[in-house]
Amino acid sequence: MEPYGPADVVPQLVHVLYWDRKERFLIDTDIYPAWVMFAVCEGIFDFRIGDHGGSATSGDLVICPPGVPLWREVVRTLSFFVIHFHWNLPDSRQTIGETSRLSQLPQGKVTLRDSRRLSSTYQYLHDLWPKRDKLHRRRQNLLLNDMWLQYCLETEAARKLEKPADALMQKAVRLLEARAYDSRFSMKLLSAELQLSPVQFTRRFKSQFGKTPTDFVVNLRLDKVRQMLLETSYPLDQIAELCGYENGFYLSRVFSKKFEMSPSMYRSVHQI
Repeated sequence: MEPYGPADVVPQLVHVLYWDRKERFLIDTDIYPAWVMFAVCEGIFDFRIGDHGGSATSGDLVICPPGVPLWREVVRTLSFFVIHFHWNLPDSRQTIGETSRLSQLPQGKVTLRDSRRLSSTYQYLHDLWPKRDKLHRRRQNLLLNDMWLQYCLETEAARKLEKPADALMQKAVRLLEARAYDSRFSMKLLSAELQLSPVQFTRRFKSQFGKTPTDFVVNLRLDKVRQMLLETSYPLDQIAELCGYENGFYLSRVFSKKFEMSPSMYRSVHQI
């Protein structure tokens, strides 16, 4: 199975701590049982996580996976959040347990450019920090998700600036969007229509958009499946037919693999 990208997952808060004007760390190296994020409000610290190392300051997030030693040293008086979290799929309450599928997520330092937005998030998070009831934890989790959303949006925007638009791949997107829900759709025939081999098409599409055309179609189909599960009472075979799948059994396999829950469970959990 392919690893998840940043846009495929969301962080689920375990707990958050805030440290104000810290002059040094009590322990210079620590290992955490969950993912951990050091979000710097003020000051500077040096860090090392495996092959990743450097200095972090305001606007930086330092992300460390579980079980990996994190060495750190305060350089200038430090105010920061320590956020412990797991990774979930966006529409699943289950933690992603397969660490191999998280290998493409950032580790070490990432920098968020929109400092005003991040500063506002930090202020709200600080206001909520001492409180531990369910309401405030839920709000803390929403703020953590907003930080992750900001990272994803800024990363995607930077990628678009780096690469000129590929007119042929823009055409491919339009054709995929128009044909994705037809179970007779053939990626091989579309490649030929674009005068590319399937391998050339896949590489060129992924270079432009960061995902394969197959993944793009699967996402389109499953977005429509989720919408129909929540907005209609159609049986799964009928939804499968309308979303490009041959039958409900195959759709259920694809859906369960992607979201780690069956379509029927998704409908019962999310339908109002």
